[in-house]
Amino acid sequence: MQELLSFKESSQEISLDFHIDSDIPQYLEGDESKLRQIIVNLVGNAIKFTQVGQIDVHLCLLSYDNNSRDIELQLQVKDTGVGIKKENLETIFEPFKQTEKGGENHEGTGLGLSISRQFARLMEGDITVESELGKGSIFTCTLKMMVQTKIEDFVKQPSKQIIGLQPSQTDYRILVVEDVKDNQLLMMKILSSVGFEVRSANNGQEALEMWQKWHPQLIWMDMRMPVMDGYEASRRIRQLEAENPNRQTPVIIIALTATAFDEERKAILEIGCNDFVLKPFKEAVIFEKMKQYLGLEYVYQESTINLSSHGTVNEVDNFEQLNAEMEKMPKAWVEELRKTALSAREKNLIHLIQEIPEQYFFLADSLNQMLEELAFEKIVNLTEGFNHE
Repeated sequence: MQELLSFKESSQEISLDFHIDSDIPQYLEGDESKLRQIIVNLVGNAIKFTQVGQIDVHLCLLSYDNNSRDIELQLQVKDTGVGIKKENLETIFEPFKQTEKGGENHEGTGLGLSISRQFARLMEGDITVESELGKGSIFTCTLKMMVQTKIEDFVKQPSKQIIGLQPSQTDYRILVVEDVKDNQLLMMKILSSVGFEVRSANNGQEALEMWQKWHPQLIWMDMRMPVMDGYEASRRIRQLEAENPNRQTPVIIIALTATAFDEERKAILEIGCNDFVLKPFKEAVIFEKMKQYLGLEYVYQESTINLSSHGTVNEVDNFEQLNAEMEKMPKAWVEELRKTALSAREKNLIHLIQEIPEQYFFLADSLNQMLEELAFEKIVNLTEGFNHE
C-alpha cells in the first residue's frame, strides 16, 4: 500500500511512513478489497489535507483468540495536516459532506470516509477520529480477521465470493428503506454489484409509495425512521395486501434492527415482517437471507491465493492481452487511469473505462471487474511499464 500511495505523497512536501507491529501474523484471512479500500481512503484523506508535514500509518495487534483464531487489528492514520473543527468530527462521515478544515481546503469528503466506516463495521470494527484544528488528525480503525496457521490451507482454500446472479432467473427488484444515507448507499452498492435492480426510500412513507408503484419482490426495512417508521410501513403493506389478495404476490420484508431484545424481535415478526437481521449486518448474511426467501442462485468466484509473482498460465495470458490492448490507448489516458486509481476515485474511473473503444472490450471488462472488487492496486499495476508524466 505504501507503493500504491507514493505517487500522491511524492507530489507534496510530506513524508509517509508505515509502521507494522511485528506480532501480527504474516497470513490473515479476511475481506481484502474492503481492507484495501479503508487504507486507501484513510491515507488518501490524510494526504489530501496535509500540504506539509508527516503522515504515519500504524498497524498493530489488539487481541488474538487462540481457540477461534480471531484477531483484532487496529489501523491508525496520524497526520500533521490542517485538522478538523470539533463540531465536524462526526459530520465528516456523512457522504459528500463538505467541512471546514483549517479554513483553506473546503474539498468534500465524498463517499470515502462514509463507506470506509461502513466497511469497518462489516468487519466487526469501527472508525473514530480525534483532531485538533491546525495541528492534525488521528483516524483509528479497528477490524477483525482470522489467522491462518497453515499456509498450505490458506493457499488452497477457495474464496466463495459472490460476483453475480445465475442467468435465466427473474429480474429481482429490491427496495432498501433506510434514513441514514451512508447505510442506504452501502446496502445499494452491495446489492447492485451482483446484479439486483435496487431502489431506495428514506422513510416508511416513501417505502409505501414505492412498493405500490414499483412492486419490489423484497424490502430491506429499517425499523426506526422519521415520518413513518418501519413498523407502521410494514403493517400498512400487509393490510393493503390482505385487502387485495389477487393484486400481487406478498412482498418479502426483512427488518434491519439494532436491538437484540426478544420482545422487539417478536414485535417485528408480529407486524408482518418475514425475518430480521441485526445491525451492523454482515454481507454474507444479507445474501443468504435473500437466497432463502427468493430461492435465487448466485454465481461464485472460485479463487485461490497465489503466492507466485508470475501467476498461473491463464493469468499470464490475460495479462499479455491486457498489456496489448493497453498499448493501444493514448498515453495521456493511461496516465490519467493511473492517477485516478491511486486516489481511488470510482466515478472518475467509470468515466475513463467508458472512453475505451469497443474493440478493446477485454480491457474494459477487466477494468470494470477490478473496479467492482475495489482492486485499485491491480489497476495501478496494470499501468506499469508505460511512460508516466
